[in-house]
Amino acid sequence: MSVEVLGIAASPRRKGNTETLLDWALEAAAEAGAQVVKFRLRELEINPCIACDGCFDDGACIVEDDMEKLYPHLKGADSIILAAPIFSMGLAAQAKAMVDRCQPFWAVKYVLRRSLIPPGRPERMGAFLSCAGTRYKTVFDGARQVVRYFWHVLEVQPAGEILCPGVDAKGEINDYPSAREVARDIGRRLAVSR
Repeated sequence: MSVEVLGIAASPRRKGNTETLLDWALEAAAEAGAQVVKFRLRELEINPCIACDGCFDDGACIVEDDMEKLYPHLKGADSIILAAPIFSMGLAAQAKAMVDRCQPFWAVKYVLRRSLIPPGRPERMGAFLSCAGTRYKTVFDGARQVVRYFWHVLEVQPAGEILCPGVDAKGEINDYPSAREVARDIGRRLAVSR
């Protein structure tokens, strides 16, 4: 049975720099034998969390939108790659809305006191890929904190990241030293059975 690698393209710009990093990683994962699933959040209707605590009852979100397509993969994938650019010193809104809507997984773990992942399941792995237009020293700090929370809630072990400052204009990632090579390496590593 092949490993499922879930790729989440969280940029509002289709085929931008961050999505290009994701595509390089997913291509390498597929070449290594993984089953690759990709979602572009900009093509989904994902509403913000409404903080209703409805998920505290049974671990299910009451908001009906396209997160229903994503939830099974977030829970079932063996590896997850989140590719999200930096906007205003944080994750792009599409990515943050999706992370916020993972509140049902938090509720399962901390309110209902159940494990999200069945006992004995191999360790799940995750990678964060991001580009930022600026070169501020702390430009990725806020996003990295949110992504650490995201991995924790999903019971995913961080297995790599690519953070590319000063990459803004469409296609600029192609000139970023070693970005393709590092993305492909991450993809291959996340495709390995554990």
